[in-house]
Amino acid sequence: APPAGGGGGGDSVKAFDLLIAEFGSKVEADSKGLGAPDVEKMVAVLKEALVAQRQMLVVASQNKKPSQADMQKVLQPTADALGKIEGLKDRRSKHFNHLSMLAEGAACLQWVCMEEKPGVYLADAMPGSEMYGNKILMEFKGKDEAHVNFAKNFKAFLQDLVKYVKAHHMACLTWNPSGGTNYAPAAGGAPPPPPPGGAGGPPPPPPPPCPCLSLWSRSPWDPTQCSTPLSSVP
Repeated sequence: APPAGGGGGGDSVKAFDLLIAEFGSKVEADSKGLGAPDVEKMVAVLKEALVAQRQMLVVASQNKKPSQADMQKVLQPTADALGKIEGLKDRRSKHFNHLSMLAEGAACLQWVCMEEKPGVYLADAMPGSEMYGNKILMEFKGKDEAHVNFAKNFKAFLQDLVKYVKAHHMACLTWNPSGGTNYAPAAGGAPPPPPPGGAGGPPPPPPPPCPCLSLWSRSPWDPTQCSTPLSSVP
């Protein structure tokens, strides 16, 4: 069964469902055996980001390429999850390398912001995550294979994300030129997290803004074609 967030979307969404399933059966499952609640929490939020991106892919498969304003609305759920992930990266954690590996890897989900050749962006984005993954391997190899498997499986997941993007969105995020203009996310997406701090507690600070939304807001984006990579925006 597809993840919550609505069905449809054709081969692109079905292939992304396989990525989410891989993440759940390997990375998410691995995180539960590390004895690291902060890592487990970040993994759960990263899965929220994947489900949000799946919603975006369903919208893209059914609709024409949107205006910049509508595109920001479509990006917002993914951006919110990425902002939460960045806010969970605690330098005081004894699992800081794990958190950094995940946070750097989560930045790969910004491939949808690239106006051309998102695979090139992914090639630039992945090494940051791999660097922290290598630190985990060096620290735990021969000592605790659960951490080793976690790092290896997350790297494999990112590599499969690159293969997915190259197979289904080589030039840029693929929209439906004969589709509609309904850019609302599909109903039934990832449930909102419970309110932190218990009843009556002060609201948490907002997550930091997602860099990809900042780029969108600054980009002279032409919604009719894939032309200008957002990474080139000063």
